[in-house]
Amino acid sequence: MSATAQHRYTMPTPSILTHQQQQQQYSSEAIASVQLSEYQRIRNSFGAGAVALASSFAVMHPLDTLKTRMQAAAGSGRNTNMKGLFNVETMRVLRRGFLASVLGAGPQGGLRWATYEVCKSHITSASSASTANTSLLPSFGFMATSAISAIAGDFVSSIVKVPREVITARLQTGHYDKSSQGRATAIYAFRMILKEEGPAGLFRGFWSTTARDWPFMAILFTTYDTLKQFHHRLSLPSSSSSSVPPTYMLDPMEPQEVSITTVKSTLFGGVAGALAAFLTTPFDVIRTKIMTRADHSKVTMGQIAREIVGDQRRVLVEQGRVVGPRVYTAFFTGGLARSTWWFCVCSMFFPIYERMKEVFDDMSA
Repeated sequence: MSATAQHRYTMPTPSILTHQQQQQQYSSEAIASVQLSEYQRIRNSFGAGAVALASSFAVMHPLDTLKTRMQAAAGSGRNTNMKGLFNVETMRVLRRGFLASVLGAGPQGGLRWATYEVCKSHITSASSASTANTSLLPSFGFMATSAISAIAGDFVSSIVKVPREVITARLQTGHYDKSSQGRATAIYAFRMILKEEGPAGLFRGFWSTTARDWPFMAILFTTYDTLKQFHHRLSLPSSSSSSVPPTYMLDPMEPQEVSITTVKSTLFGGVAGALAAFLTTPFDVIRTKIMTRADHSKVTMGQIAREIVGDQRRVLVEQGRVVGPRVYTAFFTGGLARSTWWFCVCSMFFPIYERMKEVFDDMSA
C-alpha cells in the first residue's frame, strides 16, 4: 500500500471524527460517574430526588387539591368536573395541605431515587455476572431492570409517602373542618389520626396506594428510559463506517445516564407521567375514597369499588340516563386533572433531578 493510499485509509472523515469525539465525551462522563463511591451515588441520588420532588409538588399543589376533591366526591352525584369545582370556596382551599405535602415530598423523593439507583446498579451488575458465569440468575433487559428498581424505590419511600398522602388528602377535603373550627393544620391532623385511629391510621390505604403506584412507577420509568434510549439512538450518526461501537451500546443497561437536553427531558418526563397517571386513575380514585372515609372503618379495595359502582348506577337511574358502561366512568373521575398534574410534575421533576444530580456529582468528584 502506498503512503498516499495509507494516508487516505487512516484519515477519518469529518463525520467519523465527530462520532468518535462524541463517544469520547460520553465515555469520559461514564468513567467520571464510576469514580464515585457507592455512598456518594446514593447520597447524590437522595439529594437530587428530594429537591426535585419537593419543588415539583410545591408548584403543582393547587391542581392536586382540585383532583383530590373531585375524586372524594366520585359517584356521589355532586358536580365533579373541573368547571364545577372552580368556585370561590374552592379557590380559598387550594393551599390546604401544602406544607405537609412539600415537607413530606423531600424525604419521599430522596428515598425513592436512592433506592432506585442502588437497585438498578446491583441488578445490572448481578445480571452481567450471571451472563458471564452462566448462573441461574436471570439476565434482565433495561426495561425490566427499570421497572423492578422503580417498584423497589416506591415501596421503600412508602414509609413517608403514605402518611404524607393521608394527612394531605384529609386537609384538602376539609376532613377536620368541624372539629378544628376550620383551622386544621398538618400537626392537628397528625394528632387527630393518632388519637382516633392509632399509628395504623397514618398508613390507611397503604395497599390501595401500592396497587396504584407499583404499575404507575413501572410505566413511568420504563417509558421515560425507553424515550431516552430512543432519543440516544437517533441523536448519534451511524457507526457502520467505524470499528467503534455506537455510544448507546457502551452500557445498554444504563440508558438513564445518557446526556439529554433539558427541553427533551421535560417533554419525555411529561409524556411518561401523563400516560402512567391516566392508566392508574381507577386505583387513585379508590385510594382517595379510603383515605378520606369519614367513619374510619376498615374497608377493602373491592368494597370501595362496589360502592362507587352502586352510587354511580343510582345517580344515572335518578337522572333517567342509560346505565351500561357509563357506570364505570366514576373510576376515571379526576383523570384529566391527574394526567395534567403528573405531566406538569414530571416535566419539572426529571429535568431538575438530572441537573441536581450532575451538580452533586461534580461536587463529589
